[in-house]
Amino acid sequence: LSRFPKVSVIIPAYNAEATIRDCVLSVASLDYPKDRLEIMVVNDGSTDNTQRIVSDIIGSCKGADIKLVNQENLGKGTALNNGLRLCSGEFFACLDSDSFVEPETLVKMLCVFEQHGPDLSIVTPAMKVFRPKSLLQKLQHVEYIVALFLFRVTSYFDALFVAPGPFSLYRTETVRKLGGFDAHSITEDQEIGYRMQKNHYRLRHCFDAYVYTMAPTTVMQLYRQRSRWWKGSMLT
Repeated sequence: LSRFPKVSVIIPAYNAEATIRDCVLSVASLDYPKDRLEIMVVNDGSTDNTQRIVSDIIGSCKGADIKLVNQENLGKGTALNNGLRLCSGEFFACLDSDSFVEPETLVKMLCVFEQHGPDLSIVTPAMKVFRPKSLLQKLQHVEYIVALFLFRVTSYFDALFVAPGPFSLYRTETVRKLGGFDAHSITEDQEIGYRMQKNHYRLRHCFDAYVYTMAPTTVMQLYRQRSRWWKGSMLT
């Protein structure tokens, strides 16, 4: 990088006590100047220990700029918009609370922004399944590997249509200009991708910027996830 722009990482969290600590610590461990990195956890009305765990992390991670924003349970889109309203970064990343990022990922994605013009507004990461154990998770792991190839191809043709929740990186000014995320969409990451394309902004994929996400462990969890994806896709 020729410079280190201010970056905000927004983590919307709802009842995420099982994963939120490792999620936040993975961001705090990014290979990036600490004074140029802002971490903002938006607690979406959690009823478990999410708020307490984040407060403990803030107390223990001296030198890291970690903020906790509490809101009523209004959904991920509203949580992202609240984070977008309060964040100070020239760029911001959205990170699902069940996902974890590698230390070098942010710099690699910012390099993609640096290589392209101001019409590039979203860079997407390379998603992998976090420690697949069951047969179902291993099948999803293979699926995600195939998806990486498809993302790489569609990125080459400027045809990306989705900015995945695990650590897509946005140009803050552009997202604010377009009015933020659609709080009523059940797939806000896909809706913002289509809206960027509609307004002639570009999306690119960074094929070696790895982020890991927890995959569904049961058939019912997988069905609910994919049902939401397909319904949200058709609505978008």
